[in-house]
Amino acid sequence: MPDTRLPKKAFYSELKLGKRSRGGQFKRSKDCLKANLKNCDISVDTWEQDACDREQWRKMIHNDAAKFEANHILQAKQKRAQRKSRQNQALGQTGIQCHECRKTFLAKIGLYSHIRTHN
Repeated sequence: MPDTRLPKKAFYSELKLGKRSRGGQFKRSKDCLKANLKNCDISVDTWEQDACDREQWRKMIHNDAAKFEANHILQAKQKRAQRKSRQNQALGQTGIQCHECRKTFLAKIGLYSHIRTHN
């Protein structure tokens, strides 16, 4: 692509004037592309040369995106399992028992309501 084309100018240029906003900065499209390439295990340095061969590039993108998606789903399941196990541990450690029937309650209000059934 020649240097005069607008997509190339937008992708490879940076602003000379302007202010940075407070807080987190917005990512440029170049930064988003770089992060996505890293997530899919595609070399950031050689991706442009790889993209010249369109057929091979499409195969590579298809395979690497499938790997990324499978890995992403696996990580989400692991995070969920870890979160659920923490909840189960917390439930087992805390609790208030009724002195008469040994029933366990998470909140005091539940115990107070239950004690009225014994009277």
